[in-house]
Amino acid sequence: MKSLIVLFLLIPFYPVAEPAPWVNDILNGTIIKIPVYQIDTISTNVLYLPMPFAKSDFADTTGVSRLQQADILSVDLVFTDYPASNSLKVLNAARFKSLQQLIPFIHNQFFTQWRMIRQTKGKDAVSSEKLMHGFVIHYRSIPTGVSIQKELALVQQTTMALAQIKQKPVLQISVNPVNNAKTSKKIRYWDEIYGSSAPTTPMFYIKNRPVLQIADTVFTTFDPSDSMMQVPYTIALQKKILTRQQQIKFQKAEQLYCLLGPPRKWADEGSQTATPIAKSLPLPDTSLLHSLQQQSFKNALLVVDVTASMSLYTVQLLHWLQQIDTLHAITQFACFNDGNDIPTERKILGNTGGIYIEPYSNMNNAAVLMETAMHRGSGGDTPENVCEALIQSIAACAACEEVILIADNWAPVRDIELLQQIKKPVQIMICGGTIGVHPDYVTIACKTQGSLRFTDGAITDFSALKNGGVMQIRSLPFRLDKSGKVLVANLSHQQ
Repeated sequence: MKSLIVLFLLIPFYPVAEPAPWVNDILNGTIIKIPVYQIDTISTNVLYLPMPFAKSDFADTTGVSRLQQADILSVDLVFTDYPASNSLKVLNAARFKSLQQLIPFIHNQFFTQWRMIRQTKGKDAVSSEKLMHGFVIHYRSIPTGVSIQKELALVQQTTMALAQIKQKPVLQISVNPVNNAKTSKKIRYWDEIYGSSAPTTPMFYIKNRPVLQIADTVFTTFDPSDSMMQVPYTIALQKKILTRQQQIKFQKAEQLYCLLGPPRKWADEGSQTATPIAKSLPLPDTSLLHSLQQQSFKNALLVVDVTASMSLYTVQLLHWLQQIDTLHAITQFACFNDGNDIPTERKILGNTGGIYIEPYSNMNNAAVLMETAMHRGSGGDTPENVCEALIQSIAACAACEEVILIADNWAPVRDIELLQQIKKPVQIMICGGTIGVHPDYVTIACKTQGSLRFTDGAITDFSALKNGGVMQIRSLPFRLDKSGKVLVANLSHQQ
């Protein structure tokens, strides 16, 4: 009886007031159940408005003013599964009322995604209080001249750094520098490293250049006389050029980068100079890079969204293009910016523009094309002319066997009505978000018999949707409506 009283006290009473219709739709919609909610801070700006456990008032509203001129991409109501027997609908309705009072314009944008996240790890009041409660709002600020230049600088810096990497270098090892000319061996691209039985620890050389540092990101600041090369982690591990600490540090990396000093002058071996410390270019996110590295493409058309906030992913794409430059996987390269900065009201279905296409030759030329598109437009509003870009790009490369789309998972497809004109399967590399996929990209993948590709795998079979069923993708259920468009399925009523 005592435990029942405590539970009763934990659930407050609220005045009976009918929520707005759109709030009712959310409250009566699907609840996503996951053990613990993790905030995705990589691909968007995030505002967390916490609420105490079992309460509907905000504990902190700092930062709300930043939403005034922002695109609100998603709003997640996060709460716990305790008590599991209670729908918590009354409490959550009160929470939405507080949100409306705090941010009256919160429901003004049609593209905002609304999600109810119920965390299941909270088994009692004590453990539940430690979990997140409240609203998590993902948003993007309107692009400014400063923000656009910052994104362009990141792409340019990455391009310049990657261009310095030497392909297929000659490796040279020396154990006895004094007699280097007579005793050292030159071998091709890590074919053999034989110094493990030498009386002293061998130093590795590439084209007579000593390996100064090894990192899993590109070196961007170093002495002009130095250079850089790339080597797969598996080869570096196999040939035993990594210390135990480096093996642990770089174990999740696909590629490593070696900073090489200037050619060694053995006659001057007695004089030692300080090794310059290089700064590597960090990749705050590698999800797209890892996803691309898992794929094998041939004679492919690559279509890339380069609108604002996508530079985080375009730099990963540049890394991948540099790695596969000699594999001839890409035949045609295209990128789009949703209209070259024309006003939204002038964006015509199928004729919005801002699409740039050329035969693919190498990473550098692809980077120049992306920079051109980024200079001429940042996208403006959130929806984008994805289908128009695909249609024009496919027309420019009818012989391409595969179509790859680098897609912004937060952006709706402005021209989804044009989907029936796309006659080739589209392999969609999803960028951004950790829960679900925007329904428009599920629609494109399903209707073109393409795929959705993530770091942890791919979805190629959409038969459940086509047969009238429900399909779960990254914790979110989807279904086809009568028009053939994919929607988030309504599976529960505050279960």
